[in-house]
Formats: sequence, structure tokens, C-alpha cells
Amino acid sequence: MSLQAPDLMTALGFNADDLAANRAGSLSTGQAARLRKNWRRQLTVSIILVIVLMFVATTLLFLGQRNDSGALTFVGMAITVINGVIVGVGAQSYLRLSGDLRVGSVIATSGVVKRVVRVASGRATSYVIRVGDGGDVNVSKVVFNAFEEGQRYTLYRAAASKALLSAESL
Repeated sequence: MSLQAPDLMTALGFNADDLAANRAGSLSTGQAARLRKNWRRQLTVSIILVIVLMFVATTLLFLGQRNDSGALTFVGMAITVINGVIVGVGAQSYLRLSGDLRVGSVIATSGVVKRVVRVASGRATSYVIRVGDGGDVNVSKVVFNAFEEGQRYTLYRAAASKALLSAESL
């Protein structure tokens, strides 16, 4: 491994055992545990958000009906639809996680790294790593900075969720 590997290990939070398992085409035990932990955190936030939005929507629908206000009723219905979308995204996340854990395989993509910064509306920034034809991988700024533009890397990603698990320079 090159000098870049420790920076990638720190940024992505993997170790030599994780990388060895990924090279063999499978998830390590630690990576499976991290995927579960991240999903539980996302589930907790989603449940809290759904409950809060449910109370807001119910209140708005009640007030809209009580005061004969079409605007309040419409906003209450819109929040109910948004709540349904949140539940759907949560279900999709669960299906991807269970697919990752059931299959336990890892997708390896090798090629030259291209780093892309996307700015939307002048303030929202997303960091993207592009390797060969493997598609774009959204990453944090720390991970983005751990990669060197124009260098060859192998990225190891979970099969269903496409979560970036580890990477190494070639």
C-alpha cells in the first residue's frame, strides 16, 4: 500500500482486516456492524420525524376542518404525503441494508480518480469521487480530501446500498 492508505483508512474508518475481507469480495464483521449502526441511527431520526410530522399534519387537518380553511387542510395533506415519502425512503434503506447483510458481497471498482465538487444554489456543496465507469460516489469532505486527483484506486462498496466501505491506491 502507498502512503495514501493510512489517510484513507482514517477518513473511511476501516482497518487492514476490513480491507482484506473486501479484497476477498466480502463484508467484514466490523463493516456489517457499522452498516447496522448507521441504519439504526437513520431509523431513529426517521421515526422521530414521522411522529412529529404526523402530529403537525393531524393538527393542521383538524384546524382546517374546524375553521373551514382549505389552505390548512391542503398543508396538512401535503405534510401527510411528505410523511409517506419519508416512510418509503426508510423502507428502501432497510431493504438495501438487509440485501448488503444477506449477500455479504462487496463490489470493487478500479480506475483513475476524478474528484468533483458540486455546488447547488451557491451554498449546498457535495463532494463526489468518480472512478472509471463505477459511477459517482458521494463522500464527506474528509474522504474527498484523502483521494489524490488522477491517481489509480480501487473502491470497495457494499453490493446493495453502494456504500463506500474501503479504498486503496494502486
